[in-house]
Amino acid sequence: MTQLASAPRLTVPPALRRWWRGQPRLALEDSPAPQLVALTAMAPVERLLVLGPDSPPLAALIAAAAGLEPTPSAVLTDDRAPAERLGVQILRAEPQRLPFGDGSFDFAVVPHQLRRWDDERARRVLEELWRVLDHNGVAVLWEVARSRSAAINGVWSSLLGSNGTAPHLRTFGQLGQLAYDAGFAWVQTLPLRPFLFPPGPRLTVLVRKEHYTSDNIGRG
Repeated sequence: MTQLASAPRLTVPPALRRWWRGQPRLALEDSPAPQLVALTAMAPVERLLVLGPDSPPLAALIAAAAGLEPTPSAVLTDDRAPAERLGVQILRAEPQRLPFGDGSFDFAVVPHQLRRWDDERARRVLEELWRVLDHNGVAVLWEVARSRSAAINGVWSSLLGSNGTAPHLRTFGQLGQLAYDAGFAWVQTLPLRPFLFPPGPRLTVLVRKEHYTSDNIGRG
C-alpha cells in the first residue's frame, strides 16, 4: 500500500463542515445526479438506497427528481452525524453488512466511495448490493477514474488520500471484473456528466442484477 507524506491538517469549524456536507457539497461533487432519472428510466415506484457518509441529501435529491413514492433509504457509512435528514430513512451500517432483507431495493447509488475500499472490500460491498437488490435491480457507482498518466494519479493520491493511504482508483475493466465476480450480470458505463468538483474524469458504472426464480421467471 502506498503511504503518503503527512501534511498539516486544517481545522475546519463544525458548523462550516456541516454546511459543506449538505447542499453545497451535493451541488459540486454529485452535480449530475438528477440525470439518473432519465438515463435509467427510474420509475416512481422504485425503492431507492444510497450509501455514503453524506447520503441523505443525495437520496432526497434523486427521490424528488424521480417523484419516488417509497421513502428512500440512506445508509451512513461513518460515525458522523447526518448534515440533513430531508424526509429519508437514515440508518448507520457498514456497506458490506447492510441491515436489509434480500431483494429490498430496486435502485442503489454509491457516490465517491470506491476509492476508500481495496479490491476485497469493494467486491464484498458489491456482493451485498447484489443481495439487497431485487431481480433486475440496478446499482450506479461513481468515482474519480484512474488515469493512464502516472503524474495525474500522483496528484489524485495527494488530493484524495486518507490517513496517509493512497486512494484505490480503478479503470472500467477493473471495476467491471469486481462486479462480475460479485454476481452482476450486466456492467456498463453511464454518461453521467459533468462532475464539478474535484475536477477530472469520473468512472460511472451501472450494474444490473439478474436473478431468476420460480416467482420471477416471467418478469422482465
